[in-house]
Amino acid sequence: MSKLSLLRNRLKEDFVKSIFTVLGGSTVSLVLPLISSFWLVRIYDPAMDFTPYALFAAFCAAVTALANSHYTTAILVADNERESASVLRLTLYINIIIAIAGSLLLIFIRQPLLKFLNASTSFYLTVWLVPFTVLLMGINAAFTQWAYRFKKYKRVALNRMIQAVITMVCQTVFGLYFKNIQGLILGFVAGQLIASMVLSFKCLYNDKQLLSPVPVAELRKDATKYNIFFRFQTPADIINVFTQQLPGFLLSKYAASPSDLGFYGQAYRLMVAPGSIITSAISDVFRQRADQDYKEKGNAREIFRRTTKMLFLIMIVPCLAVAIAGPWIFTLFFGTEWGTAGVYAQILVIMLLPKFIVSPLSYMYIIARKQVEDFYLHIYILLSTIFSFYIAYKLYGTTEKMLLFFSINYAMIYFIYFIRAHKFSKGKSTV
Repeated sequence: MSKLSLLRNRLKEDFVKSIFTVLGGSTVSLVLPLISSFWLVRIYDPAMDFTPYALFAAFCAAVTALANSHYTTAILVADNERESASVLRLTLYINIIIAIAGSLLLIFIRQPLLKFLNASTSFYLTVWLVPFTVLLMGINAAFTQWAYRFKKYKRVALNRMIQAVITMVCQTVFGLYFKNIQGLILGFVAGQLIASMVLSFKCLYNDKQLLSPVPVAELRKDATKYNIFFRFQTPADIINVFTQQLPGFLLSKYAASPSDLGFYGQAYRLMVAPGSIITSAISDVFRQRADQDYKEKGNAREIFRRTTKMLFLIMIVPCLAVAIAGPWIFTLFFGTEWGTAGVYAQILVIMLLPKFIVSPLSYMYIIARKQVEDFYLHIYILLSTIFSFYIAYKLYGTTEKMLLFFSINYAMIYFIYFIRAHKFSKGKSTV
C-alpha cells in the first residue's frame, strides 16, 4: 500500500475524523482570542485591565473545580445512559449550590482576600461575577460531557465557536466604548452565558431522556456509586486548578512590578491557546475512545501509543520556536513593551511541552479508577509548587526565577504522570 493510500485510509478512520470535527470548533475558539490579542493589548492596559482579568480567570477556574465535583467526568464514563443522565442532573444541582454558597461567602471574605492579593479597586465589583460565571462554566462542562458520550462532536464544536465569537466581540466593544468597566471580564462572562444557553438547549431539545424525572432515591444511589469521583477526584482537581493559578496569585502579591502578572497571564494564554487548538481536540476524542477500548478490549494500549506520537510530533516544533525566539516573537506582534512576556514564554515552554503531551493522556487515571493515587500526587504537586516558588523568591526575588523553578518542577511531575498513565493503558491486570 502506498503512503498516499495509507494516509487516505487513516483520515477515514473514526478516531481521526472525530478529531478533525472537534478541531474545527477548537481552532475557532482558540484562534479568535489569539487574533483579538493583537488589538486587545492596545485597547487595554497590562496592569489595570489584564491583571484583574488574570485574577478573575484564576478565581473562576479554582471554584469551578469544586462546583463540578468531578461528577462531571462520571457523565462520560457512567455504566449506562440512565446513570449518565442522573449524574448530569446531580452535577447541575451541585453547581447551583456552590454558586449560591460562593455568593454568600463573598460577603464576608471579599475585602480581606482582595486586599491580600493587592487587587485594583475596579476588581472589587467584578469579583461578584465569579459565582455566576462558575455556574455557567459548570453547565457548559456538564452538557459537553453528555455530548461527548454520544459522539456529538459537531454540537460541541459549534458551541465553542459561538463562545469565542461572543467573547471577542464583547471584549472589543466594551474596550472601545466603555472605558470605565472591566471589558475583558464582562466579555468573558458574556461568552460563557451565551455558550451555556445554546448547548444546554440543544441537548435538552434533542435528547428527551434528559427531561425525564429522576427520583431522589436514584440520585442518591448514583451519587454513592460514583462517589470516588467526589471523594478523590474533586479535591485532586481543586488542588490542580489552584496550583495552576498559584503563579498568578503569588505574582500579584510578590512581583516587583504590577505589570508582571499581566505579562505572565498574556504569555501563558498565548502559549496555551495555539497548543490547545490541537491537544484539546485530540484529548476530547481520546477520552471517549480510550474509555470505550478499556471497556471492550480490557486495555487502551494502541490508542495511547498513537495519541502520544501524534501529540509529540505536532507540539515539538512550535515549542522549540518559542524557546529560541520568544522575546522577538512577542515584540514583533505586540510591541516592544511586551518583550517581557516573551521572556516568560521561553521559561514556560519547559513545562508546557510536556503538559501538551501528557495532560490528555493522564485521563487514563480516570479510566483505570486510580483517583486515589492521583489525589496523593496532587498533594505533592501543591507542596512542591509552593516550595519551588518560595525557594526562588528567597534566593533571587525575581519573576523569571520563580517561573523557572515552577516550570522545572512541573516538567518532572508530568514525566511521572506519563509513566503511570502508560502502565494503566496496558490493561487492568497491570494496575
